[in-house]
Amino acid sequence: MFIGREAELQFLNDKYEENKGQLIVLYGRRRVGKTETLREFCKGKSHIFFSCTQTTDRM
Repeated sequence: MFIGREAELQFLNDKYEENKGQLIVLYGRRRVGKTETLREFCKGKSHIFFSCTQTTDRM
């Protein structure tokens, strides 16, 4: 069950419907629902999902 994040999902849907190639970066504190929000958005859509899970001192 997915609850909340309506504003974020609407933003992502608006960008998706523009039908332009775009890069959207979703960032924030850990364990607040970023990945689940993207998974919910991607349901039934063509997409590429890139998850950056580690950083180095150079980043």
